[in-house]
Amino acid sequence: MNRRFWLPKKLLPKDKGSRRKFEFAGSVATAAFSMLIITIFCVTGLQEVLLRSSNVAAVVSAVLVDLANIDRVQGNLGTLKMNPVLVAAAQAKANDMAAKGYFAHTSPEGINSWYWFKQAGYAFEYAGENLAVDFSDSGDVNAAWMGSVSHRENIMNGHYTEIGIATAAGYYLGHPTIFVVQEFGSPEKAAALRQITKATLPQKPTEIATATTKPQAAVLGESATPAIAAPITNTPPEISAVLAEKVSAHQPWWAFIVGFPRDTMLYTYYIIGLFILLGFAIDTGLEFKWHHIRRAWRASLLLVLMTFFFIAANYFFFAYPVLAAVAG
Repeated sequence: MNRRFWLPKKLLPKDKGSRRKFEFAGSVATAAFSMLIITIFCVTGLQEVLLRSSNVAAVVSAVLVDLANIDRVQGNLGTLKMNPVLVAAAQAKANDMAAKGYFAHTSPEGINSWYWFKQAGYAFEYAGENLAVDFSDSGDVNAAWMGSVSHRENIMNGHYTEIGIATAAGYYLGHPTIFVVQEFGSPEKAAALRQITKATLPQKPTEIATATTKPQAAVLGESATPAIAAPITNTPPEISAVLAEKVSAHQPWWAFIVGFPRDTMLYTYYIIGLFILLGFAIDTGLEFKWHHIRRAWRASLLLVLMTFFFIAANYFFFAYPVLAAVAG
């Protein structure tokens, strides 16, 4: 029985001249796939550059909002509405950390988390803040936040009704990175900037910060944490206006690509791998003979190349995010 009966004969020429052309086409395809694999790796490494665009940063922030709301729905909580004023507060905080190279709820000058709420003009009853640095993939950041007890409490806090998220590119501990700020709030019904009655601002950025303006029972030795007056730096850019227009159901087709670069790279490599295996099957007719070793070597080389670049991307591009949070 002819084991090649299922393949078109013209794909498997038998005369030497046609066979040479077929071999040449295989070499060209190998070179093309190699360039494609390398190009995808290089493009994946441009995440930090892409996030400098307000439009891209807005889409990534919207993706993070969606992930938080998915977690809340699964926890039988209401979804959080994206508030452009909270986005402005988050952007100002992210810009400040990026410009000064620190990662904490309180800046080196003593400016605390709630200062940015005040400067943006957001009057709240309850507020919270989650921070992350070394951002590279939205799924990684959200998984890290949900994997931390304190950060999860912020995301799943029933007091909060609104959210604002922003990113900023800068340097931290001597290396380029992306800072992420996630602000939560429930607006003050009186819409007035009231005195904070209770707040937690831990020194360690890995712990959460909270604040509330709701009246508190007096406790001996406890006092309210006032907002720190200091000149605002890095006024929120146009990103807050862009993000305010982003609605989950109307995100652009490329939202998944910029929001989940690791998954995008992995799935693209899967597709390329399937094409390589399909090409190898057609080229050999599934008859594995001695003269097919070179073809098998080329296919194996491409698969190894993809594996190498994905491992390299995990090492160089997809660092595990460092977290910090405050709530109240």
